[in-house]
Amino acid sequence: MGFFLNFGERIKGYDYKVINERDARASAGIMFLLGILSLFSVYIYRTIFWAELFSITFIIEFLVRVLINPKYAPYMLIGNLVVSKQNPDWVEAKPKKFAWILGMILGIIMAYFIVFDIISPIRIGICWLCLFLMFVESVFGICLGCILYKKLNRKLYNCPGGICDIKSDRTYDTKKYILIIVFLGLFFLTYISLKYYKVSEKPKIIIIKE
Repeated sequence: MGFFLNFGERIKGYDYKVINERDARASAGIMFLLGILSLFSVYIYRTIFWAELFSITFIIEFLVRVLINPKYAPYMLIGNLVVSKQNPDWVEAKPKKFAWILGMILGIIMAYFIVFDIISPIRIGICWLCLFLMFVESVFGICLGCILYKKLNRKLYNCPGGICDIKSDRTYDTKKYILIIVFLGLFFLTYISLKYYKVSEKPKIIIIKE
């Protein structure tokens, strides 16, 4: 029972409890992938079964993370297995706990909609919000809940990716902004050209010989 109500680990060299950021990002990526697939199933199979099933696993995940121990949450276990050959990236546990409490609250709200079988814009909005949060964490390493924790004037030692640190004076090269705009323009022109070509192209007649 010692692992209950225990958030974070004590690691030599750190004066505070920590979480392995690699596990967190891996689990976020897995959840994002399954969440997207479950939403696609709504449009493909015209059923919300898989979306609701994923939502239930999401709720269980964050209840275990916050109320028991992140080490034993199902998606964290899978994420840890995936990145088990990588060196741990220890970050302070407190901002992660705050972020995951917010995730748990969203999950509880989602549970209400599932139990009472309510389909509303709020429910859909929560789904997309959760997917967005998992996407930016897994792909960019940005924990928006951790940033909010910092905005509340909480003292931090080691925020994931250093995103909560005081903003540095480093400036982004203007040429890179220009290149991004150029490539976006190029992608847009490619899209328009391909769309025009597909519309103007004469349909091909395929003859099937028996």
